[in-house]
Amino acid sequence: MFAKVKEIIDNGQDFFITTHIDPDGDAIGSVFSLYWVLTSLGKSATVYLKDQVPYRYEFLPGPALIRSVIPDESYDAVFVLDCGDLPRIGEGYENLKKAKMVVSIDHHNTNDGFGRINVLDADASSTGEILYGLYEYLGVSLSYEMAVNIYTAIITDTGSFRYENTNPKAFLICEKMLRLGVKPAEVSRMVHGNHPKERFLLLGQVLCTLRTFDEDKVAVAYITEEMFEKTHSTREYSDGFAELIREVRGVEVAALMRQVGDRRYKISMRSKGSVNVADICSRFGGGGHKNAAGCHIDGTLAEVEAKLLEATKR
Repeated sequence: MFAKVKEIIDNGQDFFITTHIDPDGDAIGSVFSLYWVLTSLGKSATVYLKDQVPYRYEFLPGPALIRSVIPDESYDAVFVLDCGDLPRIGEGYENLKKAKMVVSIDHHNTNDGFGRINVLDADASSTGEILYGLYEYLGVSLSYEMAVNIYTAIITDTGSFRYENTNPKAFLICEKMLRLGVKPAEVSRMVHGNHPKERFLLLGQVLCTLRTFDEDKVAVAYITEEMFEKTHSTREYSDGFAELIREVRGVEVAALMRQVGDRRYKISMRSKGSVNVADICSRFGGGGHKNAAGCHIDGTLAEVEAKLLEATKR
């Protein structure tokens, strides 16, 4: 598939790059690295993000202008990165269906193959890892701007090499990025050690809701809109809370229910070992990875929790 992507890039000039809503480190790092690669090849690249760059990734070098509305323009190709289905890029995704070429590059095994060209590898640690392989194929000489974005994409999706998706290639690529000037301590400090106090106030509220089920194998917590208001925080401040809940001894499945509407909750699920939370989330129209997935469930908080626990038990 790299050969087809290379042909598209070689023969085109104007490109559009985007990723999913609520972007994580892999999404941001992938989008920004591809922007720099296309620019280095003399191409024009437009970056669109439905949501603003999360504060922990603001240090990453990216384009001077990031569109928040999909422009009504024609592009030689649209690159959709780290995204399992087109609606996940947010409002206005229908406009991209008109594009003459949509390229999906992703490592989620729940990707529905929405692109005309699909570069999918569920065994990759991250989309950043797949893109590094593409850049090698293109013969691009990597700059620091590309390297720090690739490095951040990989370390965030592997949990700094703690998650089960960590593979030998992830280590090898990150070693090469260090040789290009990336400083692990600096990246770690910005991603993991640079939080506003409101995040900790919110975390305190969330931990008070923590309960366990099924002989303490399942842990569930929630965030309401009232909690966000009380702590003067936003949804991006809750990034990583599900991983913290998973760290409780004996817990095999962790679920964080975040209110996003009057009767609607965004579910973030994490698991250890053999429990496949992507399968659980797929029952509600969501998806992701075996040990990290998400979905939306409608209902009151009690109803959503009951549906989630029933699906988990099954």
